[in-house]
Amino acid sequence: MDQREILQKFLDEAQHRKSNKEEFANEFLMLKRLSAKYKAEKTYPTTVAERPKNIKKNRYKDILPYDHSLVELFLITSDEDSSYINANFIKGVYGPKTYIATQGPLPTTVLDFWRMIWEYSILRWLWKDWCSLCY
Repeated sequence: MDQREILQKFLDEAQHRKSNKEEFANEFLMLKRLSAKYKAEKTYPTTVAERPKNIKKNRYKDILPYDHSLVELFLITSDEDSSYINANFIKGVYGPKTYIATQGPLPTTVLDFWRMIWEYSILRWLWKDWCSLCY
């Protein structure tokens, strides 16, 4: 099954769930409970995001990137730069680092956001994926 077929299957399932609002609401509550459980049990640690120097870079204090899939920045151009950004790699069809999920940048993290875009060639990926969907 190629990526287009997988996406279509997902959209079909989402449309079905949308028509059954109770099923969708139950699934959302289950995810919310699992998230709270994982936080309480430290199933997926977020120690890097909780460091004092990184706390100010998190838009939402309760949504932190997991250590095991953290996106790391490498291009350090000043003393204010660091390797931390509130972003995680997400597994996709073609590998463990297919996508990146991140929060919208804060005024103080806009440069970090664009460093990530540059370092991981995000614009090239978006263009390639968009073009493949068009044909």
